[in-house]
Amino acid sequence: MLSAIQIALRQQTEEAQMNGSLTLSDLTEPRETTYFRVALVISILAWLLCVVTITPIIIAGIMGLFLWLGNGLLVAQLKADAVKIEGDQLPELAATFARVCEKLQIQTIPDLYVLQSGGMLNAFATRHSGRNFVVVYSELLDTYGPDSAEIEFLLGHELGHIKRNHLLKHLFLAPGLLFPLLGSAYSRSCEASCDRHGFYAARQSQGALNAMLVLAGGKQAKSTMTPAPFASQYANERGFFVSWYELISGYPTTSQRVASLLALSEGRRLPRADRHPLAYLFAFFTVGGRSTGGANVLITVAVIGLLAAIAIPSFVKAREAAQTTACANNMRMINQAKEQAALEHSYKAGDSVSEQDVSHYLNKRLSGMTCPKHGHYTVNPVGQDPECSAHGSLSGALERRQRLPSQTSDRAR
Repeated sequence: MLSAIQIALRQQTEEAQMNGSLTLSDLTEPRETTYFRVALVISILAWLLCVVTITPIIIAGIMGLFLWLGNGLLVAQLKADAVKIEGDQLPELAATFARVCEKLQIQTIPDLYVLQSGGMLNAFATRHSGRNFVVVYSELLDTYGPDSAEIEFLLGHELGHIKRNHLLKHLFLAPGLLFPLLGSAYSRSCEASCDRHGFYAARQSQGALNAMLVLAGGKQAKSTMTPAPFASQYANERGFFVSWYELISGYPTTSQRVASLLALSEGRRLPRADRHPLAYLFAFFTVGGRSTGGANVLITVAVIGLLAAIAIPSFVKAREAAQTTACANNMRMINQAKEQAALEHSYKAGDSVSEQDVSHYLNKRLSGMTCPKHGHYTVNPVGQDPECSAHGSLSGALERRQRLPSQTSDRAR
C-alpha cells in the first residue's frame, strides 16, 4: 500500500497538472501589480492634495459615509433574506467552501450566503465593518451542484478578491482609478487574477472552463459548448469597436477569460490580442460602460470644466449687458417724464422736480420702477441725468452698455 506521504505527493502532482502547474505564489496577474503601483502613486498625491485643501476630503468623507450605509443595507439583506451556509445548512456547499479556503490558505473563513437570483447566474464578494462575505446565487447551485469543480472555481474567484484585498484597495485607490484608462485596466487585471485563483482552487481545469462557458452562454452551454471555438473569438473578432469596448470595460471579455483559462490548462500564457490604435484615443475620452472600473471620469469632468470656463464668462457678460439695458430704459423714461414736468411747470436748469410730478407723467409711482440689480432711482434737478444706486447715471449706463458688446467681440476674436 502507498504511504500517506506518497498519496499526498501524487495528489499534489495531479492537481498541478490539472491546474497548469500554478502555485500560490503566481496566482496574481502581473499587470495587476503594475497598475496598482501607478494608481497608488497618483492616489497618494491626490489624497495629500485633499488633506491640504480640506474641502475635497470632506466631500470624500461624505461619499464614503453613503457608500458605507448602502453597503450596510446590502449586508442586511443578506442576513435577512439569504441562506447562511453553516452547520447543517447545505453541508456539501459548506464543505466545498472550506476546502477552497484551505487550498487558497485563507485563515479567516468569510461568511457564505446563498441568495435567490431569479434566474441570474452570478456570485460576488463584499466587505462591511471588517467582515468579508461571499454570496452565491441559487441558480449556480442548480446548474453545477454544490460539490462540483465549477462551484470551486467560482468560489475561488470570489475568495481571490478577498485574499488580494481588492475591496479595500479600490477604496484607497479611488482617486488614481479615476485617471483615464487606468481604472478599467486595473479592474480587468484584478478580475484576471481572481480567475487564476479560481482555476487553482478547482479540482479540474475543465470545471473552470465549464463555469465560464455557462456564464457566457447560459445553462445549456454546460453540455452544448466547447471552450476552444469560443476562446478563438478573442483573437479572431478584433477591430476598432471591439478594442474600444475592451478598453472601457472593467472586466476582461468573456472570450478572453475562457482563452486565458484554456491557456493555463495547457501550461502556457495567452498572448494579448492587438488593439486598434485609434480605440485608445476614443476610450481616453469615454466614460466607461457597464462594469467599468471608473476610468475616464476625470477627463469627462475636465472637459465639462473647460466648457464651463468658456461659457460662464460669456453668460455673465450677457446678463450684465441685459441688466444695464433694462436699467437704462427705466432712467430714459424717468428723464422724459422729468422733461415734460419741467416744460409744463416752467422749471429752469437746476430746479428740483418732485417725485410726485415725475410719477404723474410716468402713469405709475416712481418707487414701482425696479432695477434688475435692485438699485434705487433718484430724479435729480432739471439738466442732470437721473441716477440708479446700482448702475450710476443714465449717460454712464449707456456708455457701459456700448462697451460690453465690443469687449465680448474682442474676446471672441
